[in-house]
Amino acid sequence: MEPQMDEKLRLADEHRINGRYDEAQPLYEALIAEDPGLAKAHWGLAHVLMNIGEFERALDHFHRCCELEPSNQRFLYDCAMMQTMLSMFDEAKALFERVISLDPNSPLADEARKQLAYY
Repeated sequence: MEPQMDEKLRLADEHRINGRYDEAQPLYEALIAEDPGLAKAHWGLAHVLMNIGEFERALDHFHRCCELEPSNQRFLYDCAMMQTMLSMFDEAKALFERVISLDPNSPLADEARKQLAYY
C-alpha cells in the first residue's frame, strides 16, 4: 500500500476507534474508491456503518472484506457477529465454524466456540 493510503487508513481507523464515525466514513469510502480491493477499508467502513445503524450496508462491506481475504479470522468472526445481530443464524454458524477451522487454537476460535454454544 502506498504511504499516503496507509496514512489515510491509519487516520480512518483512529477516528473509528474514537467514535468519530462522521470523520472515519468519508476516509474509508475514499480509500475504497481508490482501491476497491482494500479489505481493511471495507472492514473499517463496515464497523462505522454498523455503529451508525446502517446494518444492511455494514453487512455488505463485511461480506466484501471476507471475499477479499477469505482466511482472515477477524473479518470472518466480525461478519458472523453482524449476521448474529441480524438473526441470520445459519450464515453466522457457518462463518464461526470457518473461523475455528482456520486456526483451532487461536483466541478468535475460542470466541467462535462460545458463540456456537448458543446455537
